[in-house]
Amino acid sequence: MNFKNLTIENLKFDAENITIDKNDSYITAYPEFIQYFETNSPIKKHHLIIGSHFIYGWMPTILTLKLDKIENVLELLNEVKKGKILNIDELESLKGCINNSMVGLSKLLHFINPEKYAIWDSRILNYCTNQASQYGIDKPQNYIAYLEKLHRLSKEKEFNDLYTEIKEHFDYPITAMRAIEIIMFETSKRKIK
Repeated sequence: MNFKNLTIENLKFDAENITIDKNDSYITAYPEFIQYFETNSPIKKHHLIIGSHFIYGWMPTILTLKLDKIENVLELLNEVKKGKILNIDELESLKGCINNSMVGLSKLLHFINPEKYAIWDSRILNYCTNQASQYGIDKPQNYIAYLEKLHRLSKEKEFNDLYTEIKEHFDYPITAMRAIEIIMFETSKRKIK
């Protein structure tokens, strides 16, 4: 997948034009979701069920959990919490548990480990590619490529100023992954309006 629009220059330009509504439920709920996974360790079936449902409150889709491989799912999620970067097969396995959705899974992974994982959805895909369709959004290899791109961007020297600028919009700490994602999400949302 070609992330042609996902450049530090575009992010810097778009960061100057975003506004964050601190009363927006997505913004106010965000630190609560992070705190939920920070304070519950190890992740157990109970946490997966509750966490998946509150994440799907951010989505227009009803959640269907498949818990037939729960031990493997919990093992992988606890490894994510410790910093593991999942491979394609592991993402496929987790995706199968959570609505068979890479979008829903990306949100769960982000709230479990916001330093390593970023939210991935149709607005982000549109920003990165200018692609109107959602083709490829559920392919784990595209999500991995997206994460790799974000990690590279966060290492660029111009990123620190951008990150500082975005953090000023929030009353709570955000990670580099969240800073990049919120620029893309808010820019895409504004363009759709």
